[in-house]
Amino acid sequence: MLCTLFTSLLSIFYLVDAFESAHDAISDQLQIHISSPPDEKPVVYLLITDASLIEADEVDGISWPWPRSAYAEAVRFLNNAGAKEIIFDMIFSERSVHGYEDDVGFASAVEEAGVILANLSSSHRSAMSEQRALENLRITDRFALPVEGTDATMFKDYPYIRAPVAELTERVKAVGDVKFVQDRDGIGRRIPMLIRSGNRYHPSLSLSASASALGITAYRIEENELVLTGPGIERSIPLDAEGMARSHYYGDSGIYDKYLLLRVIKSQISIDEGSPPYYDPALFKDKIVIIGADATELKDFRPNPFNKSNDPGAHYHGTAIHNILAGDFLQSRYEAIYVLPVLFLTSLLLALVTARFRATTGFAFTFLLLALNAVTAIYMFKHHGLLIDVTATSINLIGCFILATGFNYVTEARQRHFVTSAFGQYLSPDVVKALVDDPNRLLLGGDVRTMTAFFSDIAGFSTISERLSPQALVALLNEYLSEMCDIIGKYHGTVDKFEGDAIMAFWGAPIYRHDHARLALLAALEMQERLRVLRTKWAAEGRDQLFVRMGINSGPMLVGNMGSRTRMNYTVMGDAVNLASRLEAANKFYGTNLMISKKTRALAGDGFVTRELDAIQVVGKKKPVFVYELLGKEGEVGKSLQHGAQLFEQALICYRKGELFAAKEQFAQVYDHIPEDPATAEFLRRIEAADKNMVQGGWDGVFKPDSKM
Repeated sequence: MLCTLFTSLLSIFYLVDAFESAHDAISDQLQIHISSPPDEKPVVYLLITDASLIEADEVDGISWPWPRSAYAEAVRFLNNAGAKEIIFDMIFSERSVHGYEDDVGFASAVEEAGVILANLSSSHRSAMSEQRALENLRITDRFALPVEGTDATMFKDYPYIRAPVAELTERVKAVGDVKFVQDRDGIGRRIPMLIRSGNRYHPSLSLSASASALGITAYRIEENELVLTGPGIERSIPLDAEGMARSHYYGDSGIYDKYLLLRVIKSQISIDEGSPPYYDPALFKDKIVIIGADATELKDFRPNPFNKSNDPGAHYHGTAIHNILAGDFLQSRYEAIYVLPVLFLTSLLLALVTARFRATTGFAFTFLLLALNAVTAIYMFKHHGLLIDVTATSINLIGCFILATGFNYVTEARQRHFVTSAFGQYLSPDVVKALVDDPNRLLLGGDVRTMTAFFSDIAGFSTISERLSPQALVALLNEYLSEMCDIIGKYHGTVDKFEGDAIMAFWGAPIYRHDHARLALLAALEMQERLRVLRTKWAAEGRDQLFVRMGINSGPMLVGNMGSRTRMNYTVMGDAVNLASRLEAANKFYGTNLMISKKTRALAGDGFVTRELDAIQVVGKKKPVFVYELLGKEGEVGKSLQHGAQLFEQALICYRKGELFAAKEQFAQVYDHIPEDPATAEFLRRIEAADKNMVQGGWDGVFKPDSKM
């Protein structure tokens, strides 16, 4: 839920272009670090530099602005050199200060060489007179492109055009718009291919030059692409929602050859005078030459991702020309339709992972998604020229991870507190720690598994409690229960509850152990041993001595948190639990303290000494239960006791066969090894009271108590 809310809020920010600057910065870094200079460089820059202005003024006696006849010399040189296209990134919108003939001479050179000049569209008429504005529209109308499938809403309207003077515009091969579009940070990353002026579409300078170089004859808009076609050629330029193309920069202007316009002018003059030129004409053969300014005074700097301060404007158009020729514009996939589904999908995946696994796994998964996002962005840029979102998706991943982990931390803290509170009082510290570390081991709501249940009760407790004051009784019970519970915890048992002096415990939950029966027997033996020590202590203190009966049974039980919605108890239920309780009560018939079932004896394995006591017909059950007395651990039980137990079991066999005389003799021999054995006395009493008619009938030797134990 928190991840969804965070992603929804992030999506709102995305929809209001809050990540535009970050997208631009990342696209810049991709171009700077991933792009490499192209092998073929179709563009050449001829620049007017600060040094050229000084040289022209101080050496040649020509001050700025230069006469257009000088540009004509440069055009003649480039045309003779075999330049593919000659482009001026300069707007000759005012008449030459050197007179009408200067414009006419330049116009002749422009017409002869097929030069492309620049114009500039605008939303405002500014200093232009209305008459001049109309005249500019008239003289540039022949350069408007017949574009099919255009959508006027895609292109902003620029009704005013600053065009070269009529003498030039009427004789030039083409004109192109030099509008510079800058992003919020002033960087020129996008360039308009078409400029709408009313219902006319004029080409940009880069489109005019490229179309001329490629021989393009038709233009159409298909979805978000400007498709250029000509004899045997087609180019597609991806456009964004505003009709802009995103330039793919390979470097700053230094990646292309740059020469001084002044030296080209002087080269033609030198050739005319029969002297060698400054530049070899071969440098410009089959090149698209862009003539522009790089002088501080002329202020034609256009920032780009590689140079954010002083790169010449010619590079803005030169890069676009190169992109058109190579079909290598960048395409952004920053639109919400591409990004928002990714945000919500990754949010869902991260929420699922953090909910199911530990924080370290969630961190690794988050890091993997972040790395995958970055690698995908680099791959798509390098191999497909696609720009995909990295910022919003990364923020979403990090934010969702922090929120999900924080939520899980709070939830786990509550769960730890619950586990500690619920089990800390009656589980061993290592079991509580294991549950806190992995609460999944605690299956709330109930789970059926084979476990071992334990019940204990103090013999004659009612009589003892009547003799003691409440304070003395509580002190005695607290000492007894504390000692017993410590031993249960030592052997990884779970104390279920206290019922007065009675203890109910179990082994095998909440953390399952395959040796649950063995642990229960070890705990019971140690509890009896501890009671012997305590009785000595209590006797010395003049206090009552406690003798405790214990019953242990193993079998399938339902374990879990059970109760009402407001009060629950982690406990066990089932027939196997009830039988353990009845075995505890059955001890009083045999004078024993530790009775276990046949199932527990089998599951506990070797290492214990027992004697079979009887087969008891539990009320409500058809099959008898075979029960045993736990005498101790192997190696710790005396030989006399073991021999007496063997004699007892042999007598029990005779007893069950109905051979009561033989059984009586063998039971009597048990006293030689276990003096005053209460269990033997019980069987001798039964034999004496046996009805001979019943013995001759269906005798099976099964003990059927008169009441529920």
